[in-house]
Amino acid sequence: MTTGTKPSMIHEAFHYGDAEHAHYEKHGYYIFDHFLTDAATAACRQHLDRMFTEIHPECPPEEMISPHQQGERWIWDLAVEPRLLDMIERHIGSNIICWSTHALSKPPRTGIEVPWHQDAPYWNVSGKLPGSVWIPLDDSDTENGTLSILPEWHTKGELPRRQTTAEFFTQEIDPAALPENIDRLKVTYNLKAGQMATHHTMLPHSSTPNRSERWRRQVGFRYMAADGQLGDKSYRNFRTLEPFPREFFLVRGEDVQGYGLKRSPF
Repeated sequence: MTTGTKPSMIHEAFHYGDAEHAHYEKHGYYIFDHFLTDAATAACRQHLDRMFTEIHPECPPEEMISPHQQGERWIWDLAVEPRLLDMIERHIGSNIICWSTHALSKPPRTGIEVPWHQDAPYWNVSGKLPGSVWIPLDDSDTENGTLSILPEWHTKGELPRRQTTAEFFTQEIDPAALPENIDRLKVTYNLKAGQMATHHTMLPHSSTPNRSERWRRQVGFRYMAADGQLGDKSYRNFRTLEPFPREFFLVRGEDVQGYGLKRSPF
């Protein structure tokens, strides 16, 4: 399968139909057995490995945010794959903004504890929000710091937050707002490289440090409807630590609020 003149990075078996959408609507997430082709998985790992040779020594590996604004064309090309945007369109409609790409990886025996949080309030966006896209490039499990989610909690609205002392994730859901039996209720992403999970932007999720000798390389994307609130946010360049403002890019449909949104950073 091809996208324009380029081979598609998405596996031919990837499918998001009525059954998948019904599960997502009810539970707030869906896990796909196939998403990336083997070639695309290997190519994405190579890009991340190269980026790790360029990362500033004081930049946490989890903080490689919006590398598409820092010249990384490969991650942008994946974020705007038409079949992926077809899924997002089913979530939120035809006018789609991409507001984040994220190379959130954990080298062996490293990584931070990412507390329970909801993406939309933490990252300062609002409106109609679809499922974030979470793509492991290595087999991921509890030992190497995979993600856990709280099914069906995407319907509970914005949960109360409190500040943390962490350098990167500076807020977390107030533990008093989470269920006491959270370890029994949570679903952990034990996924193979090249699979994909999508979870609603209001679904609480967290991850643990990488306690293994294996890598946990992963990329993720976040989208929103173009009629939402485009809040301000600054990130740091993973190479220089210089701050830069987040940009919103219209990846499908119309700029319904007339902001003059670009369609690509390239």
